[in-house]
Amino acid sequence: MYQSAWSIERTIKSVLNQRYADFEVIIVDDGSTDELHQRIEHLVASDRRIRMVRQHNQGLAAARNRGFREACAALVAPIDADDLWHPDFLGSCSQALEAEPAAPFAYAYSFRIDEDDYLLPFAPPSSPPRHDLAGLLRFNSVGNGSAAIFRKEAVVAAGGYDDTMRERGIHGAEDYKLILQLARVATPVLVDRPLVAYRRVMAGMSLGDPGRQLRACLAVLDELRAEDPEIPHSLFRDARTSLITWLLPYFVRRGEVRQTIPLVVRSYAAHPLWFLNGTVRRNHVAAVTGVVRAVLNRLRNKSVQRPHLSQVWFAGEQPFSFLLPSNAPQPQRLGAISRPGA
Repeated sequence: MYQSAWSIERTIKSVLNQRYADFEVIIVDDGSTDELHQRIEHLVASDRRIRMVRQHNQGLAAARNRGFREACAALVAPIDADDLWHPDFLGSCSQALEAEPAAPFAYAYSFRIDEDDYLLPFAPPSSPPRHDLAGLLRFNSVGNGSAAIFRKEAVVAAGGYDDTMRERGIHGAEDYKLILQLARVATPVLVDRPLVAYRRVMAGMSLGDPGRQLRACLAVLDELRAEDPEIPHSLFRDARTSLITWLLPYFVRRGEVRQTIPLVVRSYAAHPLWFLNGTVRRNHVAAVTGVVRAVLNRLRNKSVQRPHLSQVWFAGEQPFSFLLPSNAPQPQRLGAISRPGA
């Protein structure tokens, strides 16, 4: 965590609400100067499973690596200081790893929330995506750094998170690089449920600087290709197109039209047969549909009603009811998340 006083209490509560209770919580403070410690000192004092370590600000990769070094368990699950876990996250992912001994990590689907815990538009995949190395190159279904549980030994063998990326000005893709490195060794396991609330904030890595995020991800692809020339070049073409498709809406929202045009040319003109791959095609359609919908709503001056996460139903329950604002009405069936067809 870094300067996360505004969100950290909610994040820790979501961890302590896990049904699987045999875990320790290691809070890595990466040089915060806000009132963060005052916000969580009552939680640290009330639960023996929680301990805190502090270091000078070194960035995301170094903080993650510190957490792995401090961890006593064979399984380690990073969570950013503004994200949330469904109560079944640790239990479901650890069971998945137990059933697949060769898998280096297990992950679940993520859905998006805003700074105030309101649910953003989300449509779970109608069927599980391919999630071996080829599948993760074409579509990063892990999606963020809070969505996976790793085998500690696998991460250590891979060298951990690349803490040189910050120095090289391409930070922001350390999670992406690690999952691809691990997927080269063995296929991860997917828990086919939405169990991670990924918070989208304007100061976040993707929204805050999509240009740097794209450069970081492309650098990861270049390094992977240099390390493993046997990976088909077609996978890297698909990966570049998918990355640009993913970040294109963020450029549009920021009004960065001059950067958008060369991205479109690079994404499609340089890969004219992109539409032949079903995964890449679906990503493109989803991204374009989202941009068009957002533009139309803005032109119509139409606001979209979104449910508060505390009032959203998951498989017949409201697992985030602890987020209910003090002045909010009692929970009602305002929304539900489930996989289409489930």
